[in-house]
Amino acid sequence: LTDQVTITEDSISCLTRGDAHIGMQPGEIISMEDALYALLLASANEVAHAIAETVGKEMGGDYNTFIQAMNDKAQELGCTNSHWVNPNGLHDDQHYTTAHDMALIAAAVYQYDEFRKITQTMSYTIGPTNLVNESRTFQQKHMMLASWDEDYYEYATGGKTGYTDKSRTTLVTMADNGELELAAVVLYDFGADAYADTRAMFEYAFNNFSKVML
Repeated sequence: LTDQVTITEDSISCLTRGDAHIGMQPGEIISMEDALYALLLASANEVAHAIAETVGKEMGGDYNTFIQAMNDKAQELGCTNSHWVNPNGLHDDQHYTTAHDMALIAAAVYQYDEFRKITQTMSYTIGPTNLVNESRTFQQKHMMLASWDEDYYEYATGGKTGYTDKSRTTLVTMADNGELELAAVVLYDFGADAYADTRAMFEYAFNNFSKVML
């Protein structure tokens, strides 16, 4: 988490009008911890790209090394119909997944304490950097985790929002009612309907299923 992440020209050039970002500049340096908060809370696409470049180098390769590792890990987790070509989910015809595969990934990433800590954070501030003197503050976008919001869900414990013009609203959510831990995935949904649909899925599962020791 203390590794340095450098924002490159490639990190910025991957953005198009309307893509989520936090206004990073080429040459800026932040910690991996700050980068993960920007990724998971603010959906910062340029930071996602920079993370891939940084970790790829740590693996002894480059950006493409990281992308290959994403595909290898997905296969290892049992994903059957996913193919990644970038680290942020911006549209590409060769970049795709399914609700089944995203649920497997959600279950796997939820095992990491740091992921749970970050994804449950409501607000985070990245302080001044080597190039920018001002702080950047961003808020949690997953409203099922926000106690003040009408879409708040008491059992929700983490998750990630998503949107592109092609994929529409996508949402991955984890929930725990004290008896079951569940992951719910909705793809190609519409705005706040994603929260209502996710809640309905959770309530159905919580009310109709239980763990039984054989």
